[in-house]
Amino acid sequence: MPFFVSFPANDLGHDFVVGDLHGKRKQLLEKLDALGFNPMCDRVFCTGDLIDRSPDSFDALMLLHEPWFHFVRGNHEDDLPNFIEFEFSRFPAWRPAYCDQGWLYGLEPVQVEYLKTTLLPLLAAAPVVLRVVGELGFWMVHADRSDFYRYDKPIPLIPDTQLPRGSGSLQIKTLLWSRKLFDQIPVKELEDRELYLAVPGQEFQSGLGLTFVGHNIVQQPILYRSHLFLDTGEAPGGTGLTVLRVADVLQEIQPIRNSCPDV
Repeated sequence: MPFFVSFPANDLGHDFVVGDLHGKRKQLLEKLDALGFNPMCDRVFCTGDLIDRSPDSFDALMLLHEPWFHFVRGNHEDDLPNFIEFEFSRFPAWRPAYCDQGWLYGLEPVQVEYLKTTLLPLLAAAPVVLRVVGELGFWMVHADRSDFYRYDKPIPLIPDTQLPRGSGSLQIKTLLWSRKLFDQIPVKELEDRELYLAVPGQEFQSGLGLTFVGHNIVQQPILYRSHLFLDTGEAPGGTGLTVLRVADVLQEIQPIRNSCPDV
């Protein structure tokens, strides 16, 4: 499993970001189409969790074959190989009452074989951290950039200078699974900025570039300490997936970034 991948600036088109997918390939394509997405020159970056909670998860995995689609590894991708090996493959007639991986039980044998031989290696090749460089650059991890070894309040976050090197197994688990930063958001102080919610004065943190994350379900995107939480797709009564053009996000937040020292 690679830990960190850096992408060059997209000089030919636009970059888009989307929160956790959970099988919603059709909804993603519809929202991209509404935003004028051009697969010949644009790119899409997803915060992970492409699968589970949806019977359409296998179709969502077909996005792995699209040259314009990129993602970071999520905790559901992290779980999938073990679930297939130790539960699904060994006990194919038994299905837990509550099972995020229920989509596996609807696959044809040829699809299961394709999943094991072709798709699992592609999932394993996904980075835990990615960065896009340039004027419209950003970072992406699945959960948050908190330090595994710390539980302070406020929780210490890994700066840009160190994040590409934080590849220890315990730190990887934090990048995939952590809710420490999300749990510290002072929700009563959030203000509606239309594109996102934010706590005044706590939108950005020195030394941390804009980082798109998922994992924690929100009704609206939340900008907090340089993290933009995007996982709206599973929010009850919400509007589904959040899909944003990066240029639009940066245009919206640039005045705030400029007012924060050392950001």
